[in-house]
Amino acid sequence: MNYESRIMNNYFKIIFGIFAFFILYSLFLIPEAKAATLYLEPAEGEYYQDDTFIVEVRIDSEGEQINTVKVNLNFPQDKLKIVDAGKGGSILTLWAEEPVYSNENGTLSFIGGIPQGFRGEGKLLSVPFRVRQTDAKIEFLDTSVVLLNDGLGTPAKLTFPGAIFTILPEIAEVPRDEWQEELEKDKTPPEPFEIFIGQDPAIFDGKYFIAFFTTDVGTGVDYYEVLEADERGYQRGTTLKAEWKRAESPYLLEDQSLQSIIKVRAVDKAGNERVAEIIPPYKITWKEILLGIIIVAMIGVVIWQLIRRFRK
Repeated sequence: MNYESRIMNNYFKIIFGIFAFFILYSLFLIPEAKAATLYLEPAEGEYYQDDTFIVEVRIDSEGEQINTVKVNLNFPQDKLKIVDAGKGGSILTLWAEEPVYSNENGTLSFIGGIPQGFRGEGKLLSVPFRVRQTDAKIEFLDTSVVLLNDGLGTPAKLTFPGAIFTILPEIAEVPRDEWQEELEKDKTPPEPFEIFIGQDPAIFDGKYFIAFFTTDVGTGVDYYEVLEADERGYQRGTTLKAEWKRAESPYLLEDQSLQSIIKVRAVDKAGNERVAEIIPPYKITWKEILLGIIIVAMIGVVIWQLIRRFRK
């Protein structure tokens, strides 16, 4: 091998060595995939036909900070039936998609968030199932997602063990209903909350609306109702009795003059309720201004007449 060949051979060795070094170095720099575990509790159990048992959808962030959870759950619709979905005690404080289930398709899904982030183990949702027949398996679909609270929305590597329940062939004399037991045990109303009045061109075409939200540590908030009434309990300016109306936040106010007392009632799954109230800042209407001018003018005329008589 001549001198030039030896130089070229050494050159390629050096290039290959540098390239291999950077490959190995980059492999060591690749961070280990951050994981989280979605799981069901209990993961197994024995039940009779017509029993109702509660399964908690839970998460273990495996030491990482997370802020968003998307869950898609599958169950055999011919063997199990979802009775309800309880958000009580959930670590999720914002619900991008409320829990939705289909007993026809055997599916349950929801999307929730924790704006401040969460690290550790916690409950996402309580799901009462009623037993129909034979053994049953509940499992997470691979479309479930957990996002890290890293400012980038990085998906965590997920593991999700399922749950298998054994259904005994006998039928219990009195079927057990764990969900009904929870409802009867829940005597605590939803947490106190406030009502906020807002106005934004991007919401309801700039009309006045209210926003509200609360949580419930027991069985979870079931629904909200809104009441707009005057001091006597009537619709403003009418002789009709004001009625509570089912509502979601944000809620478009019917009385855009902001002269009604506004109440919001939060009712949990067990029927416990919490009521919040707000009296909007009083706004003078043009009719009231005109009426005030007329009254002042009439008083002025009377005073002027009295003064003239007094002088005479």
